[in-house]
Amino acid sequence: MMTQKVIDVLEQAKDIIDDEFGYIEADGRVVYSSNPLSQNRINTVAIDMIKMDTDLEIFEGRTYKVYRGQTDTYVLYINNTEPHAEKLLDMLNLVVMKAKEPASAYDKKLFIKNLLYDNILPGEIYTKARELHIATGATRVVFAIYIPNAKEIKDINIAEILTSIFPKSTKDFIIQLDNNIIVFIKELKPGSGDEDAYKVARIILDTLNSELLLKAYIGIGSVVDDIKELSMSYKEAEAALKIGYIFEKDKYIVSYHKLGLGRLIYQMPTKLCEMFLEEVFKDVKLSDFDPELIQTVEMFFECNLNVSETARQLYIHRNTLVYRLDKIERMIGLDLRKFEDAIIFKMAMLVNQYLEYTKGNITF
Repeated sequence: MMTQKVIDVLEQAKDIIDDEFGYIEADGRVVYSSNPLSQNRINTVAIDMIKMDTDLEIFEGRTYKVYRGQTDTYVLYINNTEPHAEKLLDMLNLVVMKAKEPASAYDKKLFIKNLLYDNILPGEIYTKARELHIATGATRVVFAIYIPNAKEIKDINIAEILTSIFPKSTKDFIIQLDNNIIVFIKELKPGSGDEDAYKVARIILDTLNSELLLKAYIGIGSVVDDIKELSMSYKEAEAALKIGYIFEKDKYIVSYHKLGLGRLIYQMPTKLCEMFLEEVFKDVKLSDFDPELIQTVEMFFECNLNVSETARQLYIHRNTLVYRLDKIERMIGLDLRKFEDAIIFKMAMLVNQYLEYTKGNITF
């Protein structure tokens, strides 16, 4: 069967062979010719050769030869009747047979990796995917999985573990980016959404945690229905992994669409972040706040600015909490009992975390 890969190698052969040559299917149609005028014509000589079980034929200045493969039969021809014409056809056939070889798992993985990194021209994506027998319109999602202590793990292959979790899935891709990060591309049922992707991530995390006692963080990209969008889903999964790790390290599964303020801050220039902190804290720094005060603020936010509930959760008297909130107001002029002031302080805490990451104080 003629494929784009076969056409490509025959096109390259035009630079070497001066005589017209071509490829004829078993039904007699010339599906490729180095002379465009001969293409798509029906060749009766080829039809008769296949019917009569003839291997070689010289007719009207052309040499024809039949090649019978495991899955198909075809004819190659060349406008040459010299003794070496048959050898030229055999050489062409070697090239054709190589191009017809089924795509290996390595070829598919390399294609997907280049696709994620935008190393394939948009116009070539569908053609290459079809050559490798990869569905272009399947529903997929990309997961970026970070395992902090992966270097310490011996005799454990994470890729094999992921394969064992979904043994019936033969259309998924697992790519090891480095010692700590693995990209998992999962094919989902048509119509699947973010909730379905989250369930898959939960299964992966639970398996790694319970069976292997491995700590892992998972970033989830968008669910996409076009192979061209896999690159976007990968970038989102990678961003979700990093942003979640910076701002919400206690969360082990983070979806790109649920990053909230973290995604906004991650896209801000560091200079702008520094200016914002200077405006909020003035002569004070967040590092000047003692751990007890920071813990109080975090719990206050978790309790939706409810003074009584926060005091109960911290096992302190209500007046003690009020004293601590008053202390913060004296330090930076923000009353966290007011919604607008609380938002500013929360934003400042996140911005400070981001700057710590950019300085290398938070490692990923």
